[in-house]
Amino acid sequence: MSHTATDRRPGTPLRVLVVEDSLFFRGQLVRLLQDEGDIVVVGEAGDGIEAIRKVQTLRPDLVTMDIEMPVMDGIAAVREIMKIAPTAIMMLSALTRLGADATFAALEAGAADFIPKQSLSGDGSAAAARALRERVRQLARGGLRVGAVPRAPAANAAAAGFAERSLLVIGASTGGPALVSELLDAAAPDLPCAVLVVMHMPAGFTRYYAERTDRRCALTVAEAVDGAVLVPGRVWIAPGGSQTTIRRGGGLELELDVREAASSDVYRPCIDLTLTSVAQTYRSRALAVIATGMGSDGAHGCRALRAAGGGIWAQDEASSAVFGMPAAVINAGLADEVVSAGELKRRLQQGR
Repeated sequence: MSHTATDRRPGTPLRVLVVEDSLFFRGQLVRLLQDEGDIVVVGEAGDGIEAIRKVQTLRPDLVTMDIEMPVMDGIAAVREIMKIAPTAIMMLSALTRLGADATFAALEAGAADFIPKQSLSGDGSAAAARALRERVRQLARGGLRVGAVPRAPAANAAAAGFAERSLLVIGASTGGPALVSELLDAAAPDLPCAVLVVMHMPAGFTRYYAERTDRRCALTVAEAVDGAVLVPGRVWIAPGGSQTTIRRGGGLELELDVREAASSDVYRPCIDLTLTSVAQTYRSRALAVIATGMGSDGAHGCRALRAAGGGIWAQDEASSAVFGMPAAVINAGLADEVVSAGELKRRLQQGR
């Protein structure tokens, strides 16, 4: 799942190709990207064919890719670029059902990340622009490899599989949507535990993602709702824009906090917050898988889960699109096992 980046001397600007058919939005995006001087736009393209040609000649560190374009759309362009000149690609997506479906198709074709177009205009656009530049920096840095060299997994007798657990929590960020779809598509229909997926996605996208995954998966997949009961073989996707935790009702059920984000909220949903509540409720009956993603969300929650006797697996570097979140867990000595995407898929197929 790794991507290739051009060789770049430390301290030199990141080189970005902007692909967008709207001249107005393309100009706006160029200005936003170059605002702090460490990112330079080396080329622009207005359709997929032009994008493929410029990727081959300019060899950028990263491509921002529109979806709806003349001549060739963004999905087809991503697919072709990943065949002939693998490059980190960030999709610019519309916050609609069609936009979400197209974005997930592009991620499955090899794009690494996405950001809603609407977030770059109107109220909050300055913060969104800063977030865009930071994501570009992390995606383009070191061929998408983010994180320190991992330590060996910690010895822990709690390293049991799905059959010994009541709940599987999968935490992911960049690179996660395509990976999680692949894993759930492969999962045994009689998986003996409930599944909760917590990924950094905008509000609205998680519902479309759940519906898209449910159409292809033997398990029942849905966006989480407040009061949902966690039962074996059922997959809940934590909603974007909310916090998802576990509470004790008649049994163990999901609790959603949909209040306006606090200034301390870095992620909504936050994997740390979810796992901390899992540690308090499921304790040793839970297994967390921390997969591809930027940053370190999940490491604090894994510490709480490990103290409660739960199991922790981290995705390996070779199969991670971005080795940030798994590396944070591994380097903290919290991972019982470091597993590849292929091994995760095999275990889910076997249901144990």
